[in-house]
Parts: sequence; structure tokens; C-alpha cells
Amino acid sequence: MTPFLYCKKGEILDPKGGPSIQAAVRTGSVGGLMLTVPRGIELPLRTPVDIRLFDPILGVVRCRCVLSTPLVTKGMRTFRCAVLEQVAQLQRREDIKVSLSAGVDVTLDGRHYPATIQNISAGGVFLVSTMVAMTGDQLTFTFPLTETPISLTAEILRVELRVGQTSRSTYGYGCRFVDLGVFQESQLRSYVYQEERRLYRPE
Repeated sequence: MTPFLYCKKGEILDPKGGPSIQAAVRTGSVGGLMLTVPRGIELPLRTPVDIRLFDPILGVVRCRCVLSTPLVTKGMRTFRCAVLEQVAQLQRREDIKVSLSAGVDVTLDGRHYPATIQNISAGGVFLVSTMVAMTGDQLTFTFPLTETPISLTAEILRVELRVGQTSRSTYGYGCRFVDLGVFQESQLRSYVYQEERRLYRPE
């Protein structure tokens, strides 16, 4: 299997410290990676360059690569990219967590409860709800903010009592995802990376 099979985005790094060049990434028809940039951008050929690849499974990986003669079409240049080595894996699946406020319908033991997601990562989620549950319980919900809504199963690792302005108790549930498939993880990680960059890296 080609590494970075699910990668859609990359950044070609300037060795002199200048701005990185954004590139669309896809897998070639005969394997390997293809990088597409605007036609006016010149890139070194057959000379190692550092490229940061944003892969929803492997994380953000800095690689040393060699680019081949590009195919020019419709104002774009597409280079074949050979990965020589992986220099650094900057983020792993559970490293990045983003805050949000999204309402979901949680199912626990066949009953449905409203809950609010306060933060999420590719490894877990923190939910707030009036639902009463215990450590070790498993709950399911559909996360609506990915490109395609995905069904998730989460195991409760910790429970926090929340004291609010009303007399009704609410609880915070720190959970980890279980039985997470490749497609679910890919969609979730893509969402987390996009939100993390939008919120904290406005450039």
C-alpha cells in the first residue's frame, strides 16, 4: 500500500525559511504521490526538498522528497513525488484536541439523551449532559461536522459533576473512542486538523 494513501494536502518548505508552498496531494495511478501547485510556481527537480504532509491516519509528517518533471494542465503543475525518508512525525492521532460546542443525541443502554460536545480529538471526546452514566459505560452518537456524518462509539473514562445555575445536575464525560474504523478516523482527523489550523493558524 502506498504511504499517505489518504493524504490530500501538503506544504513544500522553503529551505531559506520563506513562506511554504501549499500543494494538493493525491495518489498516482501507478502508486506514489502526485503534488499539484499553481502553474507559475517553480520547484527544484531531482533535488531533495522537505515537504510537510497532512495525512488523516499518520498525522503531520515531514518528509524529504524528490520531484520529477511536471505535467502542466489548466494553469496547474503536477509533480510526481518520491518520498526518500520520513524526517519527523509531528503529531500523532491523539495529540490534537479542538474545542467546540456541538449538540448531539447520545444513546446509552437503548435510551437517548441530549449532550454537548466540548472538545474532540481523533482519540476521544468530552461530553456534557444531564445523562447519568458510569465509568466503563459505552455510548454512541453521530458526529455531524465531518464531511460525511460519522457514527462513533465512546467508552467513558472519567465522570465530572458540573454545578450550574439550575438545580438540575449536569455531568462531564471524558471518553475514548472504541472500534474506530479507518474511514471514521480519517474523517475525524481531517476535521480536527482543519479546525486546529483555522482556529490557531490563521495564515
